[in-house]
Amino acid sequence: MKNLLLSSVVLLVSYSAMAQLYVTPNGATDSYVYVSDEVLFVEQDVNLVANNTGTTEASIYLRDEAQLIQGATASANSGTGFISVYQDSNSDSYDYNFWSSPVGNQSLAGSGNVNFGVLNLYDANSVTDSDQALVTAGYNGSPSPNLTISRRWLYKRPAGGGYQALFSNFAVPAGMGFTMKGVGDSGGHGNQFVDPMNQNYDFRGRPNNGTIAVAVMNNESTLSGNPYPSAIDLFEVYFDADNTEIGEFRFWDEDRSINSHYYVDNKGGYATWIPGSTNYATVHSTGGVYTRATFLNYDNSGNPSGGSTGMGEDVERLYSPIGQGFNIFATAAGDGLVYFKNSHRVYETESGSPFSTFRTPQGGSTTGVGTRNTPVVDADVDDDPYAGYPPTMRLYTMFGESHLRDMVLILNDEATDGYDRGMDARHPMDGAKAEIYFPIVHGDNGPKPYVIQSLPYSPGKKVPITFEIEIGTPVKITAVEQINLPSRAYLWDSVGNTYQEITNGNEAELLLHEGTFDNRFFIVFRGGDPNINPGLMTGTRAPEVIASVDFFQNNPASQLEVANPEGYDIKSASIFDMSGKLVLNQQDLGNSNYFTFSTATFSDGVYIVKLITEDDITIDYRMTVHNKR
Repeated sequence: MKNLLLSSVVLLVSYSAMAQLYVTPNGATDSYVYVSDEVLFVEQDVNLVANNTGTTEASIYLRDEAQLIQGATASANSGTGFISVYQDSNSDSYDYNFWSSPVGNQSLAGSGNVNFGVLNLYDANSVTDSDQALVTAGYNGSPSPNLTISRRWLYKRPAGGGYQALFSNFAVPAGMGFTMKGVGDSGGHGNQFVDPMNQNYDFRGRPNNGTIAVAVMNNESTLSGNPYPSAIDLFEVYFDADNTEIGEFRFWDEDRSINSHYYVDNKGGYATWIPGSTNYATVHSTGGVYTRATFLNYDNSGNPSGGSTGMGEDVERLYSPIGQGFNIFATAAGDGLVYFKNSHRVYETESGSPFSTFRTPQGGSTTGVGTRNTPVVDADVDDDPYAGYPPTMRLYTMFGESHLRDMVLILNDEATDGYDRGMDARHPMDGAKAEIYFPIVHGDNGPKPYVIQSLPYSPGKKVPITFEIEIGTPVKITAVEQINLPSRAYLWDSVGNTYQEITNGNEAELLLHEGTFDNRFFIVFRGGDPNINPGLMTGTRAPEVIASVDFFQNNPASQLEVANPEGYDIKSASIFDMSGKLVLNQQDLGNSNYFTFSTATFSDGVYIVKLITEDDITIDYRMTVHNKR
């Protein structure tokens, strides 16, 4: 059909599609489309004529997570009418949400996408009737007797600029995000994430549609978000050929139990999401990769000042729901624009999709482990939800009593050891007093800090990590999530040549003084299947055993040093010179993690070392001795 004239109330209870949608009242009789828990698909434009003043003013009602999607050939929406669509805040007067409006003020222009303002928000009285929100200059908003929003916390942040106050103006273009605090007091004093206060906002205005451009700047964050009255697929946004500027998406999170407007009292930080792969099927079965926000305290200037222990929620982000705001961090210049398109829109609901969340009513513990803290090895597609995941390890690093850092390492054959767009994510580096990161070379300016890294796996892989410490502190590192790993993982200190396992519930402990520690600490993989006791290995495990044992001829100390981090039982050690003469033989060395053999009496030259395990696995090493006399 080309046009749809609705002269009476129409109830849509199943999937509907049309070429164009035109809704106009019939004199004194209002006309509207009511959509419940379904998708309304319109291939071209939506033309809405204002209804009469009363309880059915909107031309389209999207209820129970209903969504409006328009086709790739759609022209500009137009008219004096508007849609009505809901989103919940799950925050009180002291908590920020980052928003992006699906609508604009239809009175600003006859057609096209138009600016949004706080007066586009309404408070629902019934499924069709709402009252326009009031605005106050006071610190706190209120849910009753009339919804009242504090304009003190309304800000936008365009590319290259600081936060700009919105007041009550219609000053937010389509695709730009804005900050807003909730209303009321949750009463959740001292209880992390307890936030029973929730406000349901009714967005009313002309629905945004078509291609929407947002300006970004390289190595900067721009506050943006989902601009449509439907969900969007962030994988499609990220890998759109016009959006090569996008490095990662960042999401604000904070401790909602703190009821204060002062920076010095609050804790918050930025979480990070990337696809984690260029493969559509992989990402849409895993949901992409997300690192939780590190909570930190801020000073009066908004700078991180050290912080207290705490982390944000573990939230799924692949499908960005209606109203979701986020930061776009750009890592390439491109044309300086990121484009949202109708082709990115999908019908995914928060209640129906495992990968779509705006903000949960309450989250997890600030100090708890990740969503999965048991290893999965050789996962079976029929009985394990993590089958098909690339080998993944989530690391938590605790800096004294200060803060936690969530990082993810992925072993992916699609990746390289350098920067891989969509598979590596830049580190927010907001730890202030102490940080850990993956150093990855990106461009010509040397390594940069990353919080998510993907790289190909090979036996004996060494993954460098860097610490930046402002004040000496104890550090603990452990893998709280390990999925399909090929072996145990260790933190290797190349200076002390020590190995500390970080998988299977183990943690590495360090005491670091002030400074930057690079090219010293590495994550290494040793010993095959992480669930197999090394003492039970047979000869079929020889490659893993051989790869896990490291040798170092320490000529200044006149000794051969052998690292045996897996604790294999060594029944004999022999050293031969190049003529085949046996110059050293020891039996029953046991399963120590570290052996040394004196080479002080050896003549300068080349020697062959042969270790034999209790399982009759032979490990050979060629060493060169230089004893200066």
